Amino acid sequence: MYCQTKRYCQPVNCAPLRQSGAALITTLLIVALITITITSMAAKQQLSIQRASNRQVQTQLHNLLSAGEKFAMAVLNRDRKDGERNNSDSTEDFWAESLPPVPVDGATVEGCVIDLQGKFNLNNLTDENGETDPEEFQRLQRLLTALNIESSKAEAILDWIDPNIDATGVEGAEDDYYTGQTPAYRAANGPMVSPTELLLVKGFRVVDEGGLDDYDVLLQHVATLPTGTAINVNTASAPVLASLADYMIELSDDIKVVDDEYWQEYPGCPGGGGLLDSLINSDSGDGSSDPSDPDIDAQSEEGENPEDSFIYENIQSFVTDAKGDTDEKTLQGVIGIEVASYYFLTRVTVTRDESSLTQYTVLHRDNTGAIRTLRRSRGSL
Repeated sequence: MYCQTKRYCQPVNCAPLRQSGAALITTLLIVALITITITSMAAKQQLSIQRASNRQVQTQLHNLLSAGEKFAMAVLNRDRKDGERNNSDSTEDFWAESLPPVPVDGATVEGCVIDLQGKFNLNNLTDENGETDPEEFQRLQRLLTALNIESSKAEAILDWIDPNIDATGVEGAEDDYYTGQTPAYRAANGPMVSPTELLLVKGFRVVDEGGLDDYDVLLQHVATLPTGTAINVNTASAPVLASLADYMIELSDDIKVVDDEYWQEYPGCPGGGGLLDSLINSDSGDGSSDPSDPDIDAQSEEGENPEDSFIYENIQSFVTDAKGDTDEKTLQGVIGIEVASYYFLTRVTVTRDESSLTQYTVLHRDNTGAIRTLRRSRGSL
């Protein structure tokens, strides 16, 4: 065997040169593998650290959501036990104050309590036996009319809730309609759990995301509560009051207690937070307040102007104001209205860095002030 050089060739053993080249290649491969392994380990370690950090943040957010909900429950419990204004409920109560963003351990917490009985209860369309309640159906038609929505859409809402499979009127819809949609689905034929179910009802499906559609308009004025829940006239909007009787459309704006703007941000929190703002931004600067602190009452009384506050403390005073120009135009004896509330929605939002969580909780409060949770959801109603 010959190994050529630039000037001559002579017999020579080239094996050492070959072995040296193989060793070099092997060394480079080992170094490359070690580098890849170390890089992979570092990436996995970084991922584990980030995952642990995310879990810590999520755990903190969940704990703050729970704390915000418990704070709302404590405020509602105290409100019932105090029994102010003959145990009536209105947006003048302390629970109705929206909580502005409060810094807590590197995060912020904000929220509010919303009276769900200031809305028309869609589940009232049927009674406990599943039979249609004609009076409640007429109320829904009047509500839709007051909101400039076709009253015939009440037929589709009723069909979604009633247990039978027979379409109501011309605009009603049952399974034969919904199974023809893409994707296909079936009517609930039972009480609504959330008002967002309206998105599935014929005539309320969102097609154009721009502007307010019928769903967005109606959502501000309806709730999905147990059958037989009354309307609180102290927190009801003018359209909801107008639904009580045909002649009420003319009077609703004059006798309403809350402004139209109060419900416009729903399911967001109403504007306000005056008393809570003053408490949080007080000289203590610690951002904390105890709903059982008697000083809260003193601050509330100092900030109130009796001339600016008008609350119905009993239903008879509302009936008197709601009387029309004839004896027939009266709500005397009408059922389904009162001045107290038992069902509330709490909305709590916690934010830290780029992470944010919103929780909605439906609460029931009995006459003793005891609170129980009916439903809880995160992200949407």
